[in-house]
Amino acid sequence: WVSRIDSFFIETEGDEQTKDFQQTQALVAIQNGGVAGVGPGKSTQRSILPFSSSDFIYAIIIEEYGLFGGIIALLFYLILMFRAIRIALRVESVFGSLLTIGLMFSLVFQALINMLVSVEVLPVTGQTLPLISMGGTSIVFSCIAIGIVLSVSRDATDRTYEKA
Repeated sequence: WVSRIDSFFIETEGDEQTKDFQQTQALVAIQNGGVAGVGPGKSTQRSILPFSSSDFIYAIIIEEYGLFGGIIALLFYLILMFRAIRIALRVESVFGSLLTIGLMFSLVFQALINMLVSVEVLPVTGQTLPLISMGGTSIVFSCIAIGIVLSVSRDATDRTYEKA
């Protein structure tokens, strides 16, 4: 694992195989997408890129929907975090507040890691994009986390109605 990390940060001259095949194909998908994208379902890299439906789904989103689609996907996760912060501020319980912030931070952080891997800022980690990637346990635990946050928010909204 050390050599993989070193090969990510150290560029060797004359060796064209230093980049990972998955990373190279993800960058090709991002380049094909451009600003406006090629259109939904018209991705050419989906069949070439390994794990295109899980690890590199953000690259496929950018290829199909362009830079605007990628920014919108990022904004959805930031809105999710903003809403979790609002819920945490309304809850009277410190535990509910910390639980909400912790669960949503881990979900949004996982999404940011996936996005940064797709655009080659971080080395390939294998993190899925929550709520979008195809995956069994990832979607189950993401839904459980959102369910817990919704349960905490229900308690917060009930208390605001009782005070009114």
